[in-house]
Amino acid sequence: MFTAAEINTFESFSKNCVPETIEDLRAEYIALEEPSFLSKKHWSRVVMNGSVLDKILYKWLGISYHLDVAKLTRNEKLELQQCKDD
Repeated sequence: MFTAAEINTFESFSKNCVPETIEDLRAEYIALEEPSFLSKKHWSRVVMNGSVLDKILYKWLGISYHLDVAKLTRNEKLELQQCKDD
């Protein structure tokens, strides 16, 4: 899982983060908060308040996605690639 959101309201979403950068990002962006139910070391909650540019949100989601893909087995990565190619 690389992100989690309340799909009815989409007031916020949680994303997987690089632990070494998480505190600096929270200090820089007011929209980044500690998550309610996930590891504070690996996840941040992003409040959709308009303070973060879409370009940055997409970048964060891409990082979160790639962090999880890196944990997949070789066979899982091949299956994922096949889904992308279809």
